[in-house]
Amino acid sequence: EDRVVEVVEPRGGAAVEGRTVLLRWARPTRNAEGSPLTDLNHFVLLRAAEPLPGGPAEGASPPRLVDALLADGPENATVEGETYRYVDGAREPLASGIRYIYQIVAVTDRGISGSPASAVVEVHPPPAPPRALRAEAGEGLVTLAWQAPAPGGAPPVSAYHVYREEAGTPGPVRITRYPVQGTRYVDLNVQNERPYRYTVRAVAGEGPSARESEPAGPAEAFPEDRTPPGPPRGLAAVREGDAIHLRWAVSPEPDLLGYRVYRRALPDGRRVLLTAESVPEPEYQDRPPAGRVAYTVTAVDRSRKRNESAPSAEVPAAP
Repeated sequence: EDRVVEVVEPRGGAAVEGRTVLLRWARPTRNAEGSPLTDLNHFVLLRAAEPLPGGPAEGASPPRLVDALLADGPENATVEGETYRYVDGAREPLASGIRYIYQIVAVTDRGISGSPASAVVEVHPPPAPPRALRAEAGEGLVTLAWQAPAPGGAPPVSAYHVYREEAGTPGPVRITRYPVQGTRYVDLNVQNERPYRYTVRAVAGEGPSARESEPAGPAEAFPEDRTPPGPPRGLAAVREGDAIHLRWAVSPEPDLLGYRVYRRALPDGRRVLLTAESVPEPEYQDRPPAGRVAYTVTAVDRSRKRNESAPSAEVPAAP
């Protein structure tokens, strides 16, 4: 017996971003009569258009096929959990002054179509985009700053939304729950040693009728760990024949890469690095030249900057 796919309810519906429309909908999991849906194949996206008052008369069109998307691994959409995300107008921006009516239809392997989910949006002339977006990375944060659009634009800008994109995840994703007042934003929800890319859109109006501009940017940032480890403790230098064997306590830092060992000729020599590459274990053997010498050790972390600690207490080698 043929089965009909359940109605696909858009999760989050549709949102206008500049002259594009972001569509979201949930993957159906059951058929109309309640049995599990196991043979979902693809989605069909339809779009009709009608001009708004004062909009272009030639903008009217009946429902037409916009795109088809595979249910699994679509190349023209992104999937976040069980929610699909599709941007209409990415290749060719949508016209302003138009009301767009979308329908999303689920289709099974056998070609059985479900009832369509629908969403309606109005695309008005967007505000002008922000200018001169820049991003400054810190430790565990990124500070964004931009300039307001040139004065005299219409409609007037009231605030801004910030979007972020990171490697391996769908994006860009809006990270501001509410529009930002002013021209500065600090993103604290980042991880060190990972690249991020940002865009900012100006917002005109409030609530469901708010409109967003085209994006400013992108601006890229790479937050970094800038805090060095603590200095190693418990350094001891024991002579074994013509060699000096150094030992010290293991540093507790979770991001420890290793240690650097320095030697200084006494009484007034300069510190010399003995380990071109950091040593992973808390011990080192040196064969110094004749004369009295002393040693210090530093800890190095795994950050891209290779933060180095202050030196340990200096320990002279036993004669």
